[in-house]
Amino acid sequence: MKFFSSFKFDLISCRFFTAFQIRKLATNHKTILSQYEEAISTLNSLQTNQTALASNKRGGKSMNDVFRYLSCLNIQLDQIDQLNIIHVAGTKGKGSTCAFTESILRQYGYKTGFYSSPHLIEVRERIRINGELLSKEKFVDYFWQCYNPIRDAVQQSNDQDSLPMPFYFSFLTTMMFYVFVQEKLDVAIIEVGIGGEHDCTNIIKTPVVCGITSLGLDHVSILGNTIDKIAWQKAGIFKKGVPAVTVPQVSEAMQVVVERAEEKGCTLTIAPRLDDYPNYPFHLGLNGEVQETNAALAIQLAFHWLNARGDQSYEKLMAAPLSTQVLQGLATCRWSGRNEIVETNSATYYLDGAHTIESIDQCKTWFMNCTLKQETSTRNILLFYCSNDRKPEILLQPLMTCKFDCIAFCSPTTFISTVSNVSDLQTDSTKTSNDQWRATKTMSDEIGRLSLHVAAFEKLWLSTIENQTNMPSIHCFHTVTQAIAWIDESKLSKPSVLVTGSLYLVGALLKLLEEAHVEI
Repeated sequence: MKFFSSFKFDLISCRFFTAFQIRKLATNHKTILSQYEEAISTLNSLQTNQTALASNKRGGKSMNDVFRYLSCLNIQLDQIDQLNIIHVAGTKGKGSTCAFTESILRQYGYKTGFYSSPHLIEVRERIRINGELLSKEKFVDYFWQCYNPIRDAVQQSNDQDSLPMPFYFSFLTTMMFYVFVQEKLDVAIIEVGIGGEHDCTNIIKTPVVCGITSLGLDHVSILGNTIDKIAWQKAGIFKKGVPAVTVPQVSEAMQVVVERAEEKGCTLTIAPRLDDYPNYPFHLGLNGEVQETNAALAIQLAFHWLNARGDQSYEKLMAAPLSTQVLQGLATCRWSGRNEIVETNSATYYLDGAHTIESIDQCKTWFMNCTLKQETSTRNILLFYCSNDRKPEILLQPLMTCKFDCIAFCSPTTFISTVSNVSDLQTDSTKTSNDQWRATKTMSDEIGRLSLHVAAFEKLWLSTIENQTNMPSIHCFHTVTQAIAWIDESKLSKPSVLVTGSLYLVGALLKLLEEAHVEI
């Protein structure tokens, strides 16, 4: 994963530039950076994370608002249908499935758009064209093309027909549709934010195909506290006459998904396993056994899309071995922060942004399988954090059998500003941490949050670990910079560090490793 700016690439040839040209280049780069920071600051002013989740409770109101925002931008629903959309919901593996699907169709030569959430470091990650982030310059242009007309419309609305300023996710969804229409894509792969039935992305009238990834318990305060309620919400993206594909689910979830397909009037199929294809086994660009399930769904989504396009029939695609384009798409797919291994001189980092109990359990299996293959034994360290809407005592439970030598709980920020009053501590406002997380947290909040992590681990250890009296040493860090320094200063053997529980934590660590010029 690289977020190099164009300025850094230009510097490669600076030896051929005049001093004036170098100064001009640096000035232009500084201007773009300041404009980008202004856009990010404005975007972050729209809401907090908790407000975003609460907005989903507004049901159809938030979707209706997106209709109105798009109208402000002169975007009609038929233009959105022309994007030839693949719409994907689910609890686990949405992003990976979409990434596989996008990579496959890009190998066929189509111009792709990919919308995902959340982002690891920069919001630009959410809107990609042909697998690449929008440049900062292009992001700024598109941002103000969307923000200014919407703001003007909000200001001009009256009490009888009031229009609120969009929430963070609503705005980005609106901007995504606008960007994709302007970019004249062949295909748009769109990941649902939360749920499906009432999600902002569900304004799509006629997608080409819909997908449902593995289902589990998450966002229960919004979607419901049982798997059948969550399945009902997720299957809300189904549309009449549009093929839908899912993966094997627990019986309660599958029953609801099947019923919703019948209710919506669509044909539902279950994606075949990868070993059903004649050229199995083949290489996947993403690690972990769970990625076989995600890749299997992605293949089917791509096949249904190609069939609808009229390029190749679904029956012929299924009858033949997987094409070079499919195999290349699967092998070259990259989706950072999920089952990712990064080597440094001082540690081996195993990164996975798992944040549900099912995904944490899969993450544990992946980590243990990887470390078992090591020729020499090493210390195992857990670097963990989970956000306010999740309970550490639940997410830590599957990890209690990993026999970590050290436990480190760490807030997902990279730097703390120097202030006189700890209650005023804010996470750094520079570009070195996730640009949404940093806008909503104070370190005083995080001190209390980390103490909850410690209490949860100690309670789990005492209640679940039998015949073991030596509890691992527990450490807390306010920043990832501090955690990395602690790991780097270790005098013992090179440790294996599992980083999980939060995509924000994974993103902050990746950002710091990248700045340290670690190959990622």
